[in-house]
Amino acid sequence: MNKAFALAVLMSAATMGSAYAREMGGMATPLQGDVRIVYTDPEADDSARFLSIPDTFAHPSEATVRAAQNEVRTDSGLRRTLVGQNVELNNVVGIDTAADGSRIVYVR
Repeated sequence: MNKAFALAVLMSAATMGSAYAREMGGMATPLQGDVRIVYTDPEADDSARFLSIPDTFAHPSEATVRAAQNEVRTDSGLRRTLVGQNVELNNVVGIDTAADGSRIVYVR
């Protein structure tokens, strides 16, 4: 029953067109510098699938996490933006580029 209600809510949000596909129902925070933060919960029961979070970021491999951590270390502007939003840098598990060129930072 709860899953059916959650699915109905997500579907109605999608039809309104008020959210990006990767942010529907999720906890995404728009930031300065074209960076968005999406908090993931790998322990949640398939919520990432309903929130349109790619599986590579909902359940990241070591290589994905390493690449994200390396990008955070080498990009001082990104690091400054994340620290300014109180993101624990060691919890960044993935970084993706959206169609508009902005970056999406996935945090566990």
